Amino acid sequence: MIQQPDMVAPPLLRASFVVVAISMLALWGWSLVPPIENWNNPREDGFSLVGAFWSTLTCLPVGVLLLIGAAIGRGRHAARALTALLFGGVLLLLVVAFLMMQDLNDRGILQIG
Repeated sequence: MIQQPDMVAPPLLRASFVVVAISMLALWGWSLVPPIENWNNPREDGFSLVGAFWSTLTCLPVGVLLLIGAAIGRGRHAARALTALLFGGVLLLLVVAFLMMQDLNDRGILQIG
């Protein structure tokens, strides 16, 4: 079996791990607000749980992997955190793009539907 060299994350990369991890965990926490607000609402149809479900499947594991990679900073944890950094960055860009489109639609600048 071929041994791969030990990957060591430089401090700037570890700092970016922390920043994206905090962003991903904040996004996950933000998705939990609508279900908590509608906890005993009899008119709630359960649709507020969709965002919390999908962010739990995407944002929470990526945020945890990034935090572990930032804390340890070497070996397979750093390699996994690098992959999670790329996935998290793309996911954050996608969420920001959708939020911008929603804001433009709410202002009446962009008419969708």
